[in-house]
Amino acid sequence: MVAAMLALAAIAVVLAARRGRDGATELEPHVPRAGPVTPPPFVVAPPAPTASEVETGLRRAFADTVRPAGALRSLVGDFNGDGAEDVAVPVAPLPDRLAEINDGLANWRVQDALATPDPKASPSEVAVRPQEVLLAVVHGYGPRGWRDEQARQCYLVRHATGAPLEARPRTELLREARRRPDEPRLAGDVILASMGSRAGFVYWTGVRYAWHPLPRASVRMRR
Repeated sequence: MVAAMLALAAIAVVLAARRGRDGATELEPHVPRAGPVTPPPFVVAPPAPTASEVETGLRRAFADTVRPAGALRSLVGDFNGDGAEDVAVPVAPLPDRLAEINDGLANWRVQDALATPDPKASPSEVAVRPQEVLLAVVHGYGPRGWRDEQARQCYLVRHATGAPLEARPRTELLREARRRPDEPRLAGDVILASMGSRAGFVYWTGVRYAWHPLPRASVRMRR
């Protein structure tokens, strides 16, 4: 009997605590609904680039120092893993602009995909040679990616244009890369590019572009 009376008293206290000053029972507060989440810049895939857009992007990044190598071909993807779309184009240097291209104070960086990716190693000077085919990469900025006027972080990469020269999502290589201790950590999408007869890919190390061979078992990647 005493236990029942104590239980009723406890219920009465709880109900009293839930009443406002005017005696009306207050409603339990609702958990606020989360507002619309702003998506990362690259959630919605931008439209395929037009030739005019690619040429404009190249001029903005490299001025008139390079031209498309052969027929204009562009690869798009988030190569450095920052959420903005980047573009990569095989280009050739203009013969009379080599000094400007190799100028250490230029807006772009000349890199060699076959150089050691060890960040502790002292960087060696990389120079573009006449008639050399390079991979021009422009990193994107914001929702518009490489099309944005502020997209001026750019690179000219040697030894990075072998066949098949195709952009692939990082997820295609992640499973294989995690199985092998010597495989690189992939921050972004990659570019399939062979080196001689050896299949491999070009990827962003965090500071530069480097080439890495594909394991023999991974050569038959989905096309």
